[in-house]
Amino acid sequence: MTATDALFVRIRNPDGKYLGGDAMNMGFFDDIKKAVIFDYRRDQIAQQLEFVRLTQGLVVEVVPVDPKEMHETCDRCGRLVMPFHVFFDGDRYLCASCRNAAHTG
Repeated sequence: MTATDALFVRIRNPDGKYLGGDAMNMGFFDDIKKAVIFDYRRDQIAQQLEFVRLTQGLVVEVVPVDPKEMHETCDRCGRLVMPFHVFFDGDRYLCASCRNAAHTG
């Protein structure tokens, strides 16, 4: 997968630090856990980074985020599910389909 194929990305500077923080205090951090994850298309990352390159002279790279880093895995079917769509039944994490099947079957 290339950076432009990825749906979610991080931004890394030439020093290997990741863009993070909040809207009022953005910066580059060594700790990848502090990195902001962007939606490549919705946030128009390519256009924004080109603007930064032209106006600030800063060249950064886009790093694809593995979907497994952003999703939970359904313990029943193995499907990747967005965290806010996963259900914990007290024993397992389930996607909506498996949760419904457990309730009806």
